[in-house]
Amino acid sequence: MLISNSGNTFDQSMVTPPTGDGRASSKTVTFLDALLAHSIRLRDLYTNARWQTADIQFHHLRLLFDGHYKEQLRLVDVLIDRIRMLGYTGRVLAGVFLQGTQFSCALRGRTSPIRLLRDLLGAHELVLSAACPRENSDSQDDNPSIRDFAVSQVVLTNDLQSRSICEQLIRRDGKTKLLRNG
Repeated sequence: MLISNSGNTFDQSMVTPPTGDGRASSKTVTFLDALLAHSIRLRDLYTNARWQTADIQFHHLRLLFDGHYKEQLRLVDVLIDRIRMLGYTGRVLAGVFLQGTQFSCALRGRTSPIRLLRDLLGAHELVLSAACPRENSDSQDDNPSIRDFAVSQVVLTNDLQSRSICEQLIRRDGKTKLLRNG
């Protein structure tokens, strides 16, 4: 399967094939499941943020959130495809997966744009901390995040998105402080 990212096309068949060791692929799938849960949570936050910024005064934010939502949706698909490639097809059915997550509840109510941006930034940080190997954990050879194409896509996309969210937060938070002091 080919995956496109900003004009670059990658052949997913180049991804590390599942090993004969069931423990290694099981560990990888567990790791990918956690990333999938975080990515679904982030996708849902972007859905809420898009709805919250439907007013014309937030048009710029709406466009940003819409683009990030589409990228998160693509990441969810990449992670599901990777789990399926490892032979764990029963784990990625939506109903089965959502029963095991804490993120299946709907988000409600109005939120300020600064709060939305802070929540999104926090969710991106959770994804990045889950995706990046810890220094104190297993050796790098045992860590499934080191070699997996899907994980590198998650890290790259979330890093870029968190930077743009951070820029928006600084811009909006700075305007709010100026209005309070002025």
